[in-house]
Amino acid sequence: MKFSHLFAGKPYHEIEKKADALLQTGEYGFAKLEYEKALLKWAKKTSEAPGAGDQIEAKIVQCKNTLALEHRKSADNLTETGLYEEAEDLLQLALELAQDERLVAEIEERLKGLKANSNPHKALVMSDPEEGSEDATSFLYEESGDEYFTALINTLPKAEQEIYLGYGASFREGYVKLNQGYFEDAVTLLTHALEADSPTGDYIQLELATAHLNLGNNSEGCFLLEGFLNNHPESIRAYPPLCEIYWKNNQFDEAQRLLTNCPDPLHDSPVIHLLMGQTLFQAGRYDDAESHYLDYLNSRGWDEAIALALAKTFEALGSKEKACKQYSEIMSTCQGCGSRIDPHIKQKYADMSLETGDHSTNILELYLGLVREIPENRTDNYQKISMIYELNGNEDEARRFSSFAEQSRQRS
Repeated sequence: MKFSHLFAGKPYHEIEKKADALLQTGEYGFAKLEYEKALLKWAKKTSEAPGAGDQIEAKIVQCKNTLALEHRKSADNLTETGLYEEAEDLLQLALELAQDERLVAEIEERLKGLKANSNPHKALVMSDPEEGSEDATSFLYEESGDEYFTALINTLPKAEQEIYLGYGASFREGYVKLNQGYFEDAVTLLTHALEADSPTGDYIQLELATAHLNLGNNSEGCFLLEGFLNNHPESIRAYPPLCEIYWKNNQFDEAQRLLTNCPDPLHDSPVIHLLMGQTLFQAGRYDDAESHYLDYLNSRGWDEAIALALAKTFEALGSKEKACKQYSEIMSTCQGCGSRIDPHIKQKYADMSLETGDHSTNILELYLGLVREIPENRTDNYQKISMIYELNGNEDEARRFSSFAEQSRQRS
């Protein structure tokens, strides 16, 4: 046997076969990585099976489009719970992956609305009025406000967009104020809108409740949300804020009843299951929360928000090894599908690994990266880098990073 064969690794068709198996089991991110390896290996031997490259590229496109669809779906779930910045990150990733023109257009449309939501204090863009036009300024402001309002509601389901477009000027202005962070103005305008559009203003209740909750008016917010859900139990957007109010009031049984009695189409929603687990967690029932999250992941498949909630539950139970393994799995899954790993998840994983006795080079490299990624933790991470070097017997580097930690502490 030639030595070159020993070091050449698997041929491209074996790597492709492994990727096919991953694709069949729904592991699209890892399948994409394997197909890309196969394509690189095939490119070195283009004389073999000339059409194989096109076939592998087609499979990579399939993986990318499927991943983009999954990220878009996850972003929709995050949007429904008000996590606009996290949803925007997922949509940006989906846009990078998407190869289908129609899918790209859908994602771009969602992003347009999310960018407006994730930057609530952004000023409305004003054009210079034309000379000789007395009402130019007011007209342009109104036009900009309408464009901003339309961008904001683009993140909503189509049926709800139509309802929002049917409300009057007070609602539109109040909704814009709400998303700009002017909550007192929003309460005034949306209250007026509710009076003007009653009894057709059910969704105004939802937005007015949001404004009240941002001002700390929990009783008003609770009353409005309960009234809204009586008429629209299928609207998943109302469940997270109402559950948070129940948790603050220690009304855990009330929260469980709310979630258990939601309409059938919502029962399998990851948002509802996440809220069920969080209700158990908030009530201090950590073992039950663990069982709930594990049952979801084992029976319905991967969901990052639920996987992260499970890791936090392991922490609350004092199961550091399990929590560490869970954070590692989250990081591996993100890497497999091309998603950016949240630096705070890296921080959790590194800290728990260190606590459980892992002071390997991998953990050291994680901390070195975190010094840049989370500047506010720089002092503490320098100290941990120093500790790892000391545990590994490198006194010089331990002292050097200990001095970095001290300098960072003095500057802060």
